[in-house]
Amino acid sequence: MMESYVYNRFLQNTKTLGGTKNDHPDHVHLSFGFPSSELFPVRELAEAARTATLEQGSRALHYFGGSAIGKLPRWVGGRLEKIGIRVPAEQIKITVGAAQAIEISARILCNANDEVWVENPSFFGAIRMFRLAGAAQIRAFEIDKDGILIEPLQAELARRAETGEAMPKLLYVMPNFQNPTGVVLSVERRKQLAKLAQKYGFYILEDDAYFELNYTNTFLPAIHSFAPEHVIHIGTFSKIVGPGVRLGWAIVPPVLLKFVQQFMSGSQTNPYMQEIVSTYLKQNDFQAYLDRLLAHYKDQRDAMVAALAETFGDLVDVQVPGGGFFLCVRFRKPTDVIRLTELAEQHGVSVLDGSAFYANREGRDTIRLCFTYCSKEQIVTGIQRLFEAYQKLPAFLANKSE
Repeated sequence: MMESYVYNRFLQNTKTLGGTKNDHPDHVHLSFGFPSSELFPVRELAEAARTATLEQGSRALHYFGGSAIGKLPRWVGGRLEKIGIRVPAEQIKITVGAAQAIEISARILCNANDEVWVENPSFFGAIRMFRLAGAAQIRAFEIDKDGILIEPLQAELARRAETGEAMPKLLYVMPNFQNPTGVVLSVERRKQLAKLAQKYGFYILEDDAYFELNYTNTFLPAIHSFAPEHVIHIGTFSKIVGPGVRLGWAIVPPVLLKFVQQFMSGSQTNPYMQEIVSTYLKQNDFQAYLDRLLAHYKDQRDAMVAALAETFGDLVDVQVPGGGFFLCVRFRKPTDVIRLTELAEQHGVSVLDGSAFYANREGRDTIRLCFTYCSKEQIVTGIQRLFEAYQKLPAFLANKSE
């Protein structure tokens, strides 16, 4: 009876990526973009939950929430000062993770048939959100070691201004430790993007999910700091506390605040969890915890880089990121990365082929590996299994026989 039912027409353009259905205990999950389960502050959160419930529970369990509704945005604001963002707490909207912040931004800014611009490659989850919001075209611009290339982007904007064609509704960028490449956008290009947004009248969605996971301790100013009226800056607690708390934030230009509130349905975002996280941050030395996290993840990263060098040698190129969760591995010879991921799964390791991140699904002989979720021992095992799978590819066998 429902065969002829017409669902939202944008649903057909989306696909869920990034996971595996393999739940074998020996399977190594290098495809997951997850933090380490062993480093979650479980005991501290349990204590914070007890305190928050006893002290603020009667308010926190209401729609309007308790004291954290004001405290958590102020805490976020304090952390963002080191990247040049200084805004009143009213502009810091707590969301259900960074994903909701991206979705709300896309739904506010985009109408059906609008165009969104992204980096190439870019985070597939954001691309999916833009398509769900009705974006008719996702146009991708190449990146290099310093981030998105300004010249082709600027040239296209100038051409459209001259011909009267529609401008993009937004440009989505990840300035710090980009997913999947790990690239950091240079300061000069951040300034250039801000000037272009001001000149041509579009918004920049600055997804800064990994800015706290910085192994270099060198922080660059956010794009927001150069054009706050044209930038929505997004962050998340998922990478620094735990994805299960489902809390993130968006720094919203004043003109958009009334629209954001419409998506909140008149209530606060998960006020009870806000109370728990706020209490946790008050009761504990967050920077000391973050320093332990950074030391652990840097060690994990180095272990993966060493394992790749030992097994693959000069078959691959790996750019070592200064932060974040991921390594982007590029094979020097043409490689069927989709087939490789299938073979790897059979060998007991999951990886993500690069096609997931390119707007035209090309892949470019790349795979993405996550070094934060698994132990060092699992990483070494996973890379060895990946190499065994690679050796089964027809191209490798053909080269070996030459």
